[in-house]
Parts: sequence; C-alpha cells; structure tokens
Amino acid sequence: MEIIELLRLAAGIMFTPISDEVILLSSLGIWAADGVNPYGVWLASWGMVFVAFLWFYVVGMFFRSIPLFNRWMSTKWLNKAEKMLSRYGFWAVMVSFFVPGIRHPIHYVAGIMRMPLRKYVTATLIASSIYTGVWTGLVYTFDEKVGVEFVVGLLLDRLPLVMTIVVLVVGFIVLRWRRKLHKEEIIEKTPGF
Repeated sequence: MEIIELLRLAAGIMFTPISDEVILLSSLGIWAADGVNPYGVWLASWGMVFVAFLWFYVVGMFFRSIPLFNRWMSTKWLNKAEKMLSRYGFWAVMVSFFVPGIRHPIHYVAGIMRMPLRKYVTATLIASSIYTGVWTGLVYTFDEKVGVEFVVGLLLDRLPLVMTIVVLVVGFIVLRWRRKLHKEEIIEKTPGF
C-alpha cells in the first residue's frame, strides 16, 4: 500500500461521481489480494475517508461565504435547515455514511449551515471508522474464504458474458427512465391536469 494509492482513494471519493463503495471496495480488494495487513488497511482507509468527507464540509463552508449563494438561499430555508441540523446534525452525519444518495449532500449542508466543527469532526470520525471497518472486515473475510483473485479471474474469463449482462441491465434502466419521463410529459400536456 503506497501513499499514491491512498491519495487516489481520497481523490476518488472527493472528485468522481462513482459510488464511494465501489472506490473503497476496489482499493480494499487490491490490498487484500496483495496480502496487506487488514489493520493497517483499515487505519489508512479510515484516514482517507475522513479527509475526503472533511473536504465536503469545507466546500460547503466556502459556498456559504459567497454573497451570491447567500442571496440565493432564502432566509426561511436557512433558518429551518439550521434548526434541523442543530437538532439532528450529529446523528444525520453519522447515519449518512450508510445511506447512498444522501452521503455527500449531508456533509455539504453541514458546511453550508456551519455545523459546529467539533460536533462534525466527532461524528465523522466515529462513522468513518465504523464504515471503513465494516467494509475492510467484509473484504478480508471474503478474500480469506473465496479469494479476490479467484473472483476477478472468473470475471475476466467470462468478460463477454459479464459485459453483456451489464449492458442489458443499464439499457433496461435507461429505457424505464425514458418511459417514465415520456409518461410525465404526456400527463403535463393533457388538459385538466
């Protein structure tokens, strides 16, 4: 495990639209296949995930300081969000690590709403340690029982079949999405709705 691999993990979480699980699991799988100590992997990945999510908080704080952004947000919305964040903020940050789709926005909002730094850092440290610990344990247990190299080899041997399945699933999802949009357009154009 080299520093560049750890930086790649943090940068992947911060700057790519790829799911955090995919990025973390691919890094953990590589390290497990290389036989890197799981405790070292857990500590290193914990640190990188913590830094990545601290970045989201800082970006949120930056946007809050932009006058145009402040004017764009209504005072009513800001007051409501600040009240909610002061009430549930610690738990919202902790739970967000385990709910894809709200993971990043919650951390941006915590920065925008200027959640107290001590509270934010504590919640993020605890949640990121549990998050990376669970995934590290699962990947290393899987590697011990089945073997990451075995699964990757199996997938590579059947690459045309795997790619066909992936393309079919993605195509099905896109078609369903387009059909839903088309139905919504028809409903909007229909008089009386």
